[in-house]
Order: sequence, then C-alpha cells, then structure tokens
Amino acid sequence: LVTVFFVFPLLIFLRYSFNRFDPGQFMQSAWTLENYIKFFSDPYYVAILGRTFAVALVATLLTLVLAFPLAYYLARMQSRRKSLLIMLVVLPLMAGNTTRAMGWIALFSEVGVINFMLRELGLVKAPVQILQTPGAVIVAIASVVLPYMILTLQAVIEGIDPVLEEAARDLGASKWRVMWSVVLPLSMPGILAGTLLVFVLCINAYSTPLLIGGPRVLMMAPALYAQIQEVSNWPFGGAMAMILVVMTLFLSAVYVRLVERRYGQG
Repeated sequence: LVTVFFVFPLLIFLRYSFNRFDPGQFMQSAWTLENYIKFFSDPYYVAILGRTFAVALVATLLTLVLAFPLAYYLARMQSRRKSLLIMLVVLPLMAGNTTRAMGWIALFSEVGVINFMLRELGLVKAPVQILQTPGAVIVAIASVVLPYMILTLQAVIEGIDPVLEEAARDLGASKWRVMWSVVLPLSMPGILAGTLLVFVLCINAYSTPLLIGGPRVLMMAPALYAQIQEVSNWPFGGAMAMILVVMTLFLSAVYVRLVERRYGQG
C-alpha cells in the first residue's frame, strides 16, 4: 500500500520534473534539468525554500519549549485526571487543520480578538498587521504539531525513574538544577525523536501556512500546489516536489546519523 499510494506517485512526479512545460500541450516529454536550474537560479523560489526551512525550524523549537513542561507534568501525574488531560491534548487532532486555522484567523485578523483588545486598551489606534506574517505562521503551525511533541516527550519522561530526581534533591540540587542536569539529559532521546517528527511535519505543512501566511509568507507546499493547480506547470511542480522531498529526507538522514553517533552505543 505504501509503495502504490506513496512511492509510485512520487516516481511519476520525478519523471515529470524532467519534462518541459508547454502551455499549449500541457507538457513535452524530455530529459532536461531546466526545471531544477530555474528553481535554484531564481531568487524568488530560493527565498521560499529558505523561508520554509526557517519557519519549520523556529516552529519546532517553539513547540519543544511549550511541550516539555506539560509533558513532564503529565508524566509525573498520578491522579485520575491524567487520562482526561491526555484526551484534551489529543482533542485538537480530531479537528482539521483548516478548522484550527480559522480560529487563528479570528484571533490575528485586523478585526480579530487581539486587535480588538489592543484598541480597547488604547495601546494602538490602527489595526496591527498580525495575520500574514512569519510570526503568525510559526505560532499556528506550532499549535498544530504540539500534541505530537507532548505525547512523544511524555512517553520518554515516564520511563525516567523518579528516584533519580529525589536523589539529586537529597544531594542539595534545586528544582531547576534537577531538571537541567537529570531530567533533560535523560529525556534527550525523546527530544530528538519529537523534534525530528515535528520538523518534518512543519516543513511539509500546507493548509496552515496557506491560510495564515497567504502570499506574503509563501512556503514550499502551497507554492508547489499553485504551480500544479493554478498554472498547470506539472514539470516545474514536480521539480519543486522532488526538491522538498530530497531536502526533507536529507535533513532527516543527517539528524538520525547525529543521533546514532551520540546514542548508538547507549
């Protein structure tokens, strides 16, 4: 099933990426690198690629910062409310990305909640541009992938024996020292796994950057879709798809290799 519904379509896109685009004939069969050359020689598309990487990286780091305290709290919780809280963490995944993006639009737009509160408090006179900015896209994407990071970290932290933290406190370590010197190093495998998963999801995000960022914060997936759906330039869209796939696989392979070097003998 994976081969038929994932690998095979990618191979078709790979073949299309070497064809020539002809508006009158859809595309011409060829074996040329002009689509890849066009992408990397045009500063517009190179900027989209760099923006995609930067947004994904910052969103991943933001997700980690937000997820770790809650994951630790859930991992150490012993009450019956733990199952309820885990359900609340998973609950946003049951709503589509488009639905959640609409909620952020209601907050970030010029007539949204945030601008209304700023005007009511007298902090601004004119609406502040929040929507269609990199910051808004980062926050929205981070909110989408946050449950994955929380659940990944929680599973690893639950495997850390609480006795180790108690021993550190008995030796005079403060709560922050215990967290920094005991919990954080022991939870590093979960941090590495969670950040890799979240980064891959962020770098391939489509609906959230499209709705929140619009044309001002264009990322690879929406730009790719526009080439295929709006321009009908399948060869160039195929080249963009392959560039995105190769970049994702390359970064993932380098990341996994670094993790294996650090923890492969653990």
